[in-house]
Amino acid sequence: MAYDRKILAAARRALERERTARAEALEARKREVYAQQPRIRAIDRTLSQTAAAVLRAALNTGGDPAAAIEGLREQNLALQAERAELLRRMGLPSDYLTDKPLCDQCGDTGYVGSATCACVKARYAVLLKEQLSAVLPIRDQNFDKFRLEYYPTKVDNRLGDSPREIMADNLYDCRAYAKNFTPHAINLLFYGSTGLGKTFLSTCIAEEVSERGFSVAYDTAINIIATYETIKFGNGNGEEAAERAARYERADLLIIDDMGTEMGTAFTVSALYNLINNRLMAKRPMIINTNLLPEQLGDKYSPAVASRLRGEFKPLHFVGDDIRLKKKQL
Repeated sequence: MAYDRKILAAARRALERERTARAEALEARKREVYAQQPRIRAIDRTLSQTAAAVLRAALNTGGDPAAAIEGLREQNLALQAERAELLRRMGLPSDYLTDKPLCDQCGDTGYVGSATCACVKARYAVLLKEQLSAVLPIRDQNFDKFRLEYYPTKVDNRLGDSPREIMADNLYDCRAYAKNFTPHAINLLFYGSTGLGKTFLSTCIAEEVSERGFSVAYDTAINIIATYETIKFGNGNGEEAAERAARYERADLLIIDDMGTEMGTAFTVSALYNLINNRLMAKRPMIINTNLLPEQLGDKYSPAVASRLRGEFKPLHFVGDDIRLKKKQL
């Protein structure tokens, strides 16, 4: 899994903020309890000091540390029992003043050994989804909201089946892709006319894949080209452009929307070729949405780009009538 370093750092900061808030809340509870029951403050002070004092005394006198430790254990158990009873009389649980970590696995350090803890990964997934929701309506678009009834049931002889059956197959494939996604999944090419659900289904995939903690980069082909133009020609914020380009290149899944609507210049073809080819070489999956038919790719792009799109991507043909127009008519 390719972590976005900025988001991962933000996830660790979120854990640290929660840990600090928990510690401050514990201190506030202690102040409240100590004010009402000073004996508990005295017990806590004794418990924090006795261990070092007893062991130091045993070592200084040449005594048996094991005997000293056993005596300390008995003393501490008695003090803890008294403390629990005092808290009970106040109507509080015995662990009310106990420092309990948010995560038992890592103790709120964020690491299990040298590996990132699952608690950080969970926060990372939340932040990743928040970032994705800034560019995609993932809260409003999911597989359960995809409506097959918008697609005709009449068999199209040119297609060999009805648009609804073809789109039902596409929906099944997209669900399976999202459910089984790995950083080395296959590439998908969604092609067909506008308003047939290409962006909708790619958004559904993005939502589910990001929910599982995989990084997803989404942008239109026009914006991607603009990003690389900024980097090359310096006609904008180069630092922001470099960060966006890094996401395009390193994300577990890259979704390029509206490919074919960008200007067909030599730079455009070169930039898209390099991005697509580099991700193919690194075996990082992509989903590309285009209004172009496979046989039109060679007219729009170089033979090298067309060859990769035809040979390295599983094509899903989106068919039917423009759903946006149908919704307006309802």
